[in-house]
Amino acid sequence: MNILQYEFVQNALTAGILLSITTGIIGSLVVMKRDTFLIGGIAHASFGGLGLFYFLGLDPILGAFSVALAIGGFIGINNEKQLHTHNALIGVLWAFGMSIGIIFITITPGYAPNLLTYLFGDILTITRGDILNIAIYNIILFIFLFLFYKPLIVYLFDKEFAALHGIKVKLYRLLFYIFIAIAVVLMIRSVGIILVLALLTIPPLIVLPLFKRLPMVILMSILVSLVIFIGGFFIAYYTNLPTGPIIISTGTVILLLVRLVCLLKKKNS
Repeated sequence: MNILQYEFVQNALTAGILLSITTGIIGSLVVMKRDTFLIGGIAHASFGGLGLFYFLGLDPILGAFSVALAIGGFIGINNEKQLHTHNALIGVLWAFGMSIGIIFITITPGYAPNLLTYLFGDILTITRGDILNIAIYNIILFIFLFLFYKPLIVYLFDKEFAALHGIKVKLYRLLFYIFIAIAVVLMIRSVGIILVLALLTIPPLIVLPLFKRLPMVILMSILVSLVIFIGGFFIAYYTNLPTGPIIISTGTVILLLVRLVCLLKKKNS
């Protein structure tokens, strides 16, 4: 029987293709800027909003979005040097968000949801509405990059140089972290809060030893993300294992193999 005839499979694969674009672009920029720890903080702190909104009887994903957007905005409007010297605070927000989310879900009367769905995701639960949201996000991201690619890249690589040349550093920093925050929430259904950080960083880490120019890193990261999503999905489907962890495990295996091959080539050269 052809599994592609099922709507939930079609939704999962469509979402995987669209999220490959999201992760390829955002992940490459995050890794190049070395902001992965802050992204982990956004992802895990958003669980607090998820739990709060579940307690209030509202859409949990909307709660995660609200907190992620608030933290992304907070990071964006503050001085980067101060933020990087307070990584411990980000770690506290990371732990607090997870803790308060679990507390709210636990004290909510009635049936408690399966936390694993939120923590590790399930791309099979993706809806047409989710797909539309991801598509709209990608369109806005493409438009933004088309219009402001050069000043954004200058900001990411050299803030002082950007400021000297009249680039609005504070504005680009704010927009950058807002885009990241939204991307994090869009990925929760597919791989969960815990695995979002891995999904954003694995594809560019695979590509970086092979390509150095940012446009090629982004393009190849998108292709690698697509392989990870599609390959992980089919492995999970036919082995009856959870999709989120399998997708991340597939990417990790590819990453280790690429790094091993590069290491062997370096030793033999």
